Amino acid sequence: MTLLPHDGRPIAAAILESDAETVELAPEAIRDATARTFAPIIRGFLVPVLIFYVLIGIPHVVLREPADAALLFSLSASTAVATFLLRRSLRLNDASFLRLELVGSAVLMMIYVNTCAVLYVDFHPANLIYLLLLMMLASTVGISMRVVAGVSGITLATMLVLAFVHGRETFFYYSFVGLAGAFSAIGLAILMRGAILKAVRSRLLAESLRERAERQADFDALSGLPNRRSYFANLEQMMAAPGASVHVGIIDLDGFKPVNDLYGHAVGDDLLVEVAARIRNACPPAYLVARMGGDEFALAIDRTLSPDTLTHLGAAICEALRRPFTISGISIAISGSIGFAHFPSNGTTAREIYERADHALYCAKRATRGDVMIFTDRHEAEMNDYGLIEQTLRNADLMKELYLDFQPQFDILTERTSGFEALARWASPTLGTVNPGLFIAAAERTGMIERITGILLQKAIAAALTWPPKVSLSFNLSPMDLVSPRSIANVTRIVRESGIAPERLTFEITETMVMSDFECARGSLVALADMGCRIALDDFGSGYSSFAYIHRFPLHRLKTDRCFVTQLADESASGFGILLAIAELCANLGLECLAEGVETEEEMRSVRQAGVRFVQGYLYGRPMNAAAAAAHAAAQHDRNALSATG
Repeated sequence: MTLLPHDGRPIAAAILESDAETVELAPEAIRDATARTFAPIIRGFLVPVLIFYVLIGIPHVVLREPADAALLFSLSASTAVATFLLRRSLRLNDASFLRLELVGSAVLMMIYVNTCAVLYVDFHPANLIYLLLLMMLASTVGISMRVVAGVSGITLATMLVLAFVHGRETFFYYSFVGLAGAFSAIGLAILMRGAILKAVRSRLLAESLRERAERQADFDALSGLPNRRSYFANLEQMMAAPGASVHVGIIDLDGFKPVNDLYGHAVGDDLLVEVAARIRNACPPAYLVARMGGDEFALAIDRTLSPDTLTHLGAAICEALRRPFTISGISIAISGSIGFAHFPSNGTTAREIYERADHALYCAKRATRGDVMIFTDRHEAEMNDYGLIEQTLRNADLMKELYLDFQPQFDILTERTSGFEALARWASPTLGTVNPGLFIAAAERTGMIERITGILLQKAIAAALTWPPKVSLSFNLSPMDLVSPRSIANVTRIVRESGIAPERLTFEITETMVMSDFECARGSLVALADMGCRIALDDFGSGYSSFAYIHRFPLHRLKTDRCFVTQLADESASGFGILLAIAELCANLGLECLAEGVETEEEMRSVRQAGVRFVQGYLYGRPMNAAAAAAHAAAQHDRNALSATG
């Protein structure tokens, strides 16, 4: 089923209309592309012409009178030689439109001269049909209508003159034949060139959109700064230089979330644009400034700076961010904290340096918000203390301490909750409630993820079995699960033994999961899909999206990255256009599309207009415990049953 925007137009049509408004194709580009399309046609046409005039010279010499033979053979030989030279000179990669016009005209006129010579030597009314065939040739190989019309006009005039000389009846007959041939040739030429021009424009549009997408893949759509992907690519390039010295800085805004909550995402987005501009203006042009996502920005400085200079730079940025912002007539006061780390002093890889800059940022926010912190040996020792999480995790009663929250996923088409996503939680008696990102990462580092995945999956399925049969369960897999045959075997065993219908289960993966061991991850997904389980690709479009591998996965759903939803209020924003394209991609591939992070009615209306069927976000429910999820599902089931009986 192809989803439609609110106005009923197919999404493909909406995209094409949007493209027509935003992408202009230069006439010169169209002419060049047309020339590239016609070049092999004209060059290929010269081969049979060459062969024909080489072979036709033989009967001219053998069967004609000497004087006639000399005339016809010389013309045939000249045409063959000229055709050979023209073909050699006509290279496919440098054939201009004008050059192809000249070559096509020259060859057609040489054929015309040969035809006239044959008619002069041995005229029969039936031979006038040769001129009609020449019109058809012109309609096929003439790159422009002026070539087709010119050759057809000359040929028609010659046919009518010769027919008139032969007699009234011949003239009357060939007048209609010639006009029919001319109109047919021009009509055929119009149809062919219209089809070719349409294909050329489509190809140019696709190339233009691809180039623009490639450019946008490296830049944040909201701020115009390089994005996370571009940042790390540039950072690794800086670090790879001989004798490299690179400072990495991470900037996080203080007080941004209350602005979003109080004034809405539109004001929040405008604020981020202003923040990006102030950070960029506070840094020298040679420094790399990027937006990493949300309210986080990053710097990369490929030169050695003293601690004082680095602190001064950070203070200048913080001071710029402390100055009040005026957004839509609203005065907003926020601040920013910055953490710095240095390569190679604090690490040897981009990931290590970024983690240490992030830890310095955490320390800056923990100490005094709106401050600057440079990573030191003290911070390195502090990071080691995070081993406490790993140690506590090893000694935890996981069956007792691990639990799940569930967030609803809503079906716009049927207006009901279609399922829940299971979200991992850990309540440690020692550490309290631990951030899922921290303990999942610790479990992956310690090799405990297989056990944790098994425990959480069993609890998730147990909860799902209390829901109505049509309500599905989405469960997140770890990258370690995907590349571990033993872990996948454990997952499949749990599903089989639970008694749940496999089609109710959707296993969610992220794009980054599959990149470490593509084939192994693919094998794991195929094993799950063969059971009847469904596969969802989470955070699609977050920076690693590639059509080269999407079709190789047994996917059933794409979940768009949250960042696109924040741009949906303005239909002309790139986030809306990308969401349109993703929805169309899903429709063409037979996949479901789910937009994450829908929090407002305005976002919901835009998501619906984009053609997305499924949504997830605070608008339809915050994460809730298993009992609340069961009550939510049961209440909806009762409402549906009541509606059906009513």
